[in-house]
Amino acid sequence: MTNRDDQQEDQDPREGLAEEGLLSPLIEDWRAIYIENYAPWFDLARDVNRYATWLFQEHQDAGNGGPANAQAPTAVRMYGRAMNAFAASVMLAERAMAIEAAGAVRAIYEVGFWLSLLATDPLKALEALEVDEHDNAIQREALLREEHPTDAAVIAASLKREAHHVSKLAKRKSLSIKKIAKTMPKRSGYLEYRLASAFYGHLSSSSLDGLKKRNGKGGVTNTLGPFETEIPKALSFALDAMLRSTRYFEVMMKESRQPDRLDKAQRTLLDLQAAT
Repeated sequence: MTNRDDQQEDQDPREGLAEEGLLSPLIEDWRAIYIENYAPWFDLARDVNRYATWLFQEHQDAGNGGPANAQAPTAVRMYGRAMNAFAASVMLAERAMAIEAAGAVRAIYEVGFWLSLLATDPLKALEALEVDEHDNAIQREALLREEHPTDAAVIAASLKREAHHVSKLAKRKSLSIKKIAKTMPKRSGYLEYRLASAFYGHLSSSSLDGLKKRNGKGGVTNTLGPFETEIPKALSFALDAMLRSTRYFEVMMKESRQPDRLDKAQRTLLDLQAAT
């Protein structure tokens, strides 16, 4: 790892992580170097975060006084989840934990899908969220009984809770992310979502490949990281997901005071992607 102004190769930085791994205080020292080396990417990430924070604060009381689970307050909470996931992704990328940074973007893409449905068909979206909650609760109760097959008290209490959720579910079916994405225009971000999930979010052969390092002897050495050269890829996914979610939230909140903010950020992202 070297600063781009330094032409001399340093010793393998992973040697400094021998005792504490990626929790080593050295990571905080290297963080400044990573940010400097990929300054355009991190500058854009922080610009998008500043706008997202302003947007959230301007509309965090949307729907105040009405039902807590109505369209507007639900959208605000969804967008808050996207903001938190985006911040986590950037913080991980700053420490060159690129695989984990890219894995964190799944939640941001999912927020974008839900916000799109919430904007175009709010009743369907709110019902789908309710159905999902009851469906998951029923599945959890079934798993609980499998774990305690001889405990009559646990089983009885579980069956009672399950009956409540079954009555609320009323034979309605959950709506998958794939089905939600199909309700959106083309280039919905579902492809990028699947790529991020397959290569980073899920435990897969592809995600494990990132932990292999050629050892110069014709073989490989397993490693924890950091993965500095993967920082742009991680931030590319995070920014793409956040810009999509932010655009949907903007539309829902009828926000137009900074009309060119997202378009400018999108153009910058495309330029960075083309240069990588």
